[in-house]
Amino acid sequence: MYDKIFEQAQTTLKPISELMNLNAKLFEAAAEKQTAFFKDFVNDSMAFAKELSSQKDYSGIYQTQKAYVENLQEKWIAASTEAYETFTSNQEKIGDVFKRSSAV
Repeated sequence: MYDKIFEQAQTTLKPISELMNLNAKLFEAAAEKQTAFFKDFVNDSMAFAKELSSQKDYSGIYQTQKAYVENLQEKWIAASTEAYETFTSNQEKIGDVFKRSSAV
């Protein structure tokens, strides 16, 4: 009797544990991507400051700033696209878990 209750509890809680695992993987991936993005941002900012300090005229300053901002814009777009893809993929996986659990 206790075995049957234990088995039912495991079956009932399986979708919840799957959701928890999916969310843990999502947060881990998001943290890794955020760390990589922040490291790149700091490195690019340091390179920008170094390049900016070596400029002697306004046109050089403008070109340096323009290149830096364009590079940042590209990285922000890439990071937001990756985040969107990650969250969309996770949403689909969560939907699959709900479909399987409601079919039982």
